[in-house]
Amino acid sequence: MSHQGKVCIITGATDGIGKEAALNLAKMGFALGLVGRNTEKISEAKNEIINATNNQNVTFFKANLSSMDQVRQLAKEIQTQFDHIDILLNNAGAYFSDFGKTEEGLENTFALNHLSYFLFTDLLLDTIKATPKSRIVNVASDAHLNTNMSFDNLQGQNGYKGWPAYCKSKLCNVMFTYELARRLEGSDTTANCLHPGFVNTNFGNNNKTSVRLSLTAAKVVGAINIHKGAKTSIYLVSSTEVDGVSGQYFSKCQSKNSSAQSNVVEDQRRLWDFSELLLS
Repeated sequence: MSHQGKVCIITGATDGIGKEAALNLAKMGFALGLVGRNTEKISEAKNEIINATNNQNVTFFKANLSSMDQVRQLAKEIQTQFDHIDILLNNAGAYFSDFGKTEEGLENTFALNHLSYFLFTDLLLDTIKATPKSRIVNVASDAHLNTNMSFDNLQGQNGYKGWPAYCKSKLCNVMFTYELARRLEGSDTTANCLHPGFVNTNFGNNNKTSVRLSLTAAKVVGAINIHKGAKTSIYLVSSTEVDGVSGQYFSKCQSKNSSAQSNVVEDQRRLWDFSELLLS
């Protein structure tokens, strides 16, 4: 299957499974719009991808996706650069062990891991829907299995703990995907999400030393490499096997059941409405 001329947007593409996906998709011939927040890493990643693949159609955009203002500006820049979008791969995310807020007053985990997916997708949606057989792919996690929605504490205001906050943000990814897929019914656009596995990347290295050390120890014992970690993302972006498949949760390139909580339609809609209200 030729992917020449197809445009794929990937967030969190300077590192880890985002960069690994970008490398593989560049080899397939995709034109890439890649998002990162560190100028030096953007330059390094762009050179690495172009040199490894001989694909010159690699454009990087700089944005801190924790900032909703920067998400809005990014969407404008991307729509100026590309007149169609075949794939949106929402991949950027982080773990914050301690409570913190963005400049806009949003809790860090909820802002980056959920609201950036929600807002970025919404802003690009008209362009995506106008592109035949387009796909939206959201990187979630089996971490969502460990939690339930608590709408009175989505931003950790009533006692913040890093891991529960991360788990809730990944549950939000799954629920957002399902509600989005339902709203896309009848269109030529699909939406799916995935668990990449516990991957040995720089994930969590933004935290204090004790947290970094414990995460590093866990990665040594139980993490898979980035090649395996990126496989399901690449599959959902590029495989003909998922043509027309929507509203599914994938792991190891197979559809699987997500948590009971993630399938509560009323809560999916409530999360959507709450997110819209926060961003209005």
